[in-house]
Amino acid sequence: MGADILIYAILYLITVGGALGVLFNKDTVKSAMCLILVMIALAGHYLYLGQEFVFAIQIIVYAGAIMVLFLFVIMLLNMREREVTPWYLRNPRFVGGVFALTFFFLLAIGINTFGSVSQGRAPAPAPSISELATLLTTKYSLPFLLTSILLLVAVIGAVVMGRRSDPETGEEYLADEEEFLQEQF
Repeated sequence: MGADILIYAILYLITVGGALGVLFNKDTVKSAMCLILVMIALAGHYLYLGQEFVFAIQIIVYAGAIMVLFLFVIMLLNMREREVTPWYLRNPRFVGGVFALTFFFLLAIGINTFGSVSQGRAPAPAPSISELATLLTTKYSLPFLLTSILLLVAVIGAVVMGRRSDPETGEEYLADEEEFLQEQF
């Protein structure tokens, strides 16, 4: 029992530390890296609970593919504070605090409405991997297809938003190339 509590405490501290790193880092790339740490720690929680399939999906999909996409968009857009951005969107503590308060409010409502497992409700049995695979390829294939289209549109939107045009020549370039072009001319 002591080792269980120690493993849970370590995973909990890594998760909370990474989440605080997301909130308090001013550099967006460092915040995204802290978010990857949170995703990996959550995968550790799933592995600790005996959910190997969810652990693998958490690592492959979230910590892998989605976070690489986030980092790509962040680096492509060259996220810097701009004068046109309102103060409440430039302040990560404000935005994070609003999301945290909203999350805890919804969590309290959910616990109050549906109760918890300790109140006599037994948890639903975990489906097997073959049942999950059947559901993902039949009943839930459309949501996964729509999600992939949404991610593709997001990447195209990031590229379009990151493009600038030279006022003299009208030539288009990405925002990161602006510094390079200024150094050349």
